[in-house]
Amino acid sequence: MKLCAIQQPYPYTVAEAAAAVEFVIRELESCDESLDLILTPEYTNCPTKFPCGDDSMAFARAHYPALEKAARDAARRCKAIVAIGCCAPTPYGWRNTTRVFDRNGEAAGDYYKQQLTVREPKARSVDNSYATTFRAPEIVEVDGLRLGFVTCYDAYFEEYIEHLGYRRPDIVLVSSHQRGEPCENLRMLNQMLAYHTGAFVLRASVGMGEQATTGGTSLVVAPSGEILADAGEKNGKLVCDIGDPKQKYMRSNSFGGKMILNRDFIEQGRTPWSYRACGSCVKPGDGKMPYPRVCAHRGFNTIAPENSLPAFGAAISLGAEEIEFDLWESADGVPVSIHDPDLERVSDGVGKVREKTLAELEQLDFGSKHGAPFSGLRILKFEDILHAFPRQTVMNIHLKSVNGEYFSRRFVKKIAAMLDEYDCASHAYFVAREEAMEAALEVAPHIPRCMGAGGKERRMAIVDRAVKYQCRKVQFFTTYWSPELIRKAHDLGMICNYFYCDDPEQARRMFEAGIDTVLTNDYWRIAQVKNDFVRRCEGKSKNV
Repeated sequence: MKLCAIQQPYPYTVAEAAAAVEFVIRELESCDESLDLILTPEYTNCPTKFPCGDDSMAFARAHYPALEKAARDAARRCKAIVAIGCCAPTPYGWRNTTRVFDRNGEAAGDYYKQQLTVREPKARSVDNSYATTFRAPEIVEVDGLRLGFVTCYDAYFEEYIEHLGYRRPDIVLVSSHQRGEPCENLRMLNQMLAYHTGAFVLRASVGMGEQATTGGTSLVVAPSGEILADAGEKNGKLVCDIGDPKQKYMRSNSFGGKMILNRDFIEQGRTPWSYRACGSCVKPGDGKMPYPRVCAHRGFNTIAPENSLPAFGAAISLGAEEIEFDLWESADGVPVSIHDPDLERVSDGVGKVREKTLAELEQLDFGSKHGAPFSGLRILKFEDILHAFPRQTVMNIHLKSVNGEYFSRRFVKKIAAMLDEYDCASHAYFVAREEAMEAALEVAPHIPRCMGAGGKERRMAIVDRAVKYQCRKVQFFTTYWSPELIRKAHDLGMICNYFYCDDPEQARRMFEAGIDTVLTNDYWRIAQVKNDFVRRCEGKSKNV
């Protein structure tokens, strides 16, 4: 089978962009029947850096029809599979797409770039709404050939590549720019891509000029990682005959063992419990999770004991963007989740939490007071929450203190270290009064902070205290809030929480007043209010 990557000259100015698109169209028009699979670079129809705004999208729209026609014509004329990397119209808007046409010129399937760069959606005006929901890596089948895809920035995400390898592609199509990446790194990335997916790699990119040491490097790589063809910075067609496209790399199953597929050698020893949390259960972090949100206060505690795994699990399984829980330090320094300083209300024990060791706390029943079905639940350690739900929700962590007493820096530092260990720092923020907030700013400044209400006489000064402790959020308390305070916080770039609301009508009013996150004990009812509010806002937006 003969593969062809078209390397496009990179236009350094917008004025040169049209010529670069025409270059690819001419290359497609000159393809002949000796070729079986043809690929163009990412953003073939808008291949340069445009000023932020509508210029990039306008250019892409204007140049897409001619590019698509050239691709379809080449597919029919050459009886080849043709894939174009482009900004393409889809039923959902314009997206960064690799669009595949079969040998008859008919659309065979699309791949939408999964990992878009931070500036890409705004700079290119492309839709990326799909990127935060679960999608298995795309496989497009044409004539029995399984085509997988990696677009530019995707190449750096090893967990994504492992998932793609699991889907057993025959050829991975890499439409790319990667203009600033050294050529030797590009070769290495694509060699490892082939090796870990067990597939041939066909990479099409943009040439940066004869003397360039970055970008370019359109490639054909064998499943073993061997580079079969390399364009360097030379523009035009890179052609390579790979023989059997379903060939796989075989290796010995350890020293002296029988020959097996490389993918199987990797898969048999997998220990996923030791990996970074990823996959369909992981949600966007606090900086990316959209608003408005509902935070399950102490979990979904109307149906399960507060501050328990059943309460948190119920809320998370129903889609809770956030959970809230309280942390105290046991006598032997272990962070445990319980609201009150005393044990009597939620357990069969007596006394102060901070005066008991973990071993003593674990002897108590923390479930039966909620109901007999939960009899026997033990105290919940902070680490239990991290172990059960890493990166599956945003954690509103209430650091507990009593009557303004000094708050242990060591305790805050320990909690922050555990968040880092479980890779949850991006999915958490601290809520506390001043004494704990001061400690958090001093010893764990990388964990975002939310100013708690504090004493009654100071609650209306919450925004000013949030500024003092460099907080991203404020958490208003029942009647201690006002529209003016919400506006003041928003003008300062702060998020506004409201603690708490279990009444649907009141929750609706709070969302309409500009509250970003409502805390509630009755998660499901208030979540439905939020969902209805979002639908109404989206409807108004469409009608404008």
